[in-house]
Amino acid sequence: MKNKLHIFLFLIVIFSVIIIGIIVGNILKPDSYGEHGHYRYDAVNEIQAQPLINQDIKTCAECHDNIYQLHEKDAHYNVPCVDCHGPCNLHVAFYKGGEAAANISKEQAYVPKEYKLEGCLYCHRKLKAKPSDYPQIIQEDHYKFLHVIVHDTKCIECHSPHEPVFLLTEVRQSRIHPIVYRCTECHDTKPEKSYKEVQGHPAIFECSDCHKAIVDDFNTKPHHNYVECRTCHLYHKENETTGRIYKNGNAKFCLLCHEKKPFKDDKYPPKIEWPSHVGNAEIIIKSNEKICLTCHEDKIHKMNVNFRENPHSKNWITEHREYGRQNLSTCQKCHQMNDCYSCHMKHKPLSHTSDWKTQHPKFAENNKQSCEICHGTNACFSCHKLEMPHPKDWDEKHKDVVAQKAKDFCYRCHNEDFCKQCH
Repeated sequence: MKNKLHIFLFLIVIFSVIIIGIIVGNILKPDSYGEHGHYRYDAVNEIQAQPLINQDIKTCAECHDNIYQLHEKDAHYNVPCVDCHGPCNLHVAFYKGGEAAANISKEQAYVPKEYKLEGCLYCHRKLKAKPSDYPQIIQEDHYKFLHVIVHDTKCIECHSPHEPVFLLTEVRQSRIHPIVYRCTECHDTKPEKSYKEVQGHPAIFECSDCHKAIVDDFNTKPHHNYVECRTCHLYHKENETTGRIYKNGNAKFCLLCHEKKPFKDDKYPPKIEWPSHVGNAEIIIKSNEKICLTCHEDKIHKMNVNFRENPHSKNWITEHREYGRQNLSTCQKCHQMNDCYSCHMKHKPLSHTSDWKTQHPKFAENNKQSCEICHGTNACFSCHKLEMPHPKDWDEKHKDVVAQKAKDFCYRCHNEDFCKQCH
């Protein structure tokens, strides 16, 4: 090529643009850029300094405690208020007063509380992408099941948004269960055979596996023709292996199906006028909330209506030993005398005999660790009123005891390898 000048001019222009870009980039680059990555680090603090838009549920509780208590108790406990009511920042600022409320009108502070059908279906419409254990419905099927004849009926005509299934006890105290599977989660229709009869079928849990007597009794009652166990005992999955079962003994829960309302037809299930069905509202207040079960227990299945819904505390694993000592008769309402050994299998053959008071010293010499499972370390002193057996100068004197070949006395509390910890 005879004339290469145009090539050099082109390269000069390209390099000039690059150099100018680098110079301008360095001039305009924010001071904190690149300190902790390829972003402006000061932006984090700037975002944190912005006023909150979505309000925390505890903020709402400061003024709406009665609603907060219902919300925390029932199945919507993990749904924040802002999901249904919007951000609420202007509402909170207006009613707290001060300088922040000066430029906010009452109309701006208004929080939407009209519950539309679509608002509920946004979360609860049945979709294949959702987990099968998530509460979801096909609106037409749901209304058909409940004999709702007005198809634009709002969900809040039956369900309260703050306590949708009217639980008697707090949802987080509901009984822990293994994952409960239904045949219809894999099969289009319920199979005729039990999964136990099918060779190679994966192990699943059904209600009848543990509650056969109750299921057999339920199968003879009217509800069996229309609902299954989990229609009333809703299941809430917590992780891959466990979930919680709701007992739902509240009269309001029964009324979801059985209360007579204008948008329902008069066909099955039986409908009642409430509260005139039981007399008046004062009778309900004076009675307990399980008033439906008190009269109609024989129409459902065997149950103990007077039994407390959640007898176990949150930390029952660590507390049940001490509780059992003081309230054994309460434990025996559900558990047999030797049920302890179903967990403590290692010590299954060991239990108290009728002559345990005279025999337990000899038994404890050979099985001290078994005793400590229920009675704790040094529990002997709680009955025998003995002080700590070691004198203040035990560090020196215990050698004399051992020298006198009285190690068997030491072994009542200490195992044979105890000495090796110090020596």
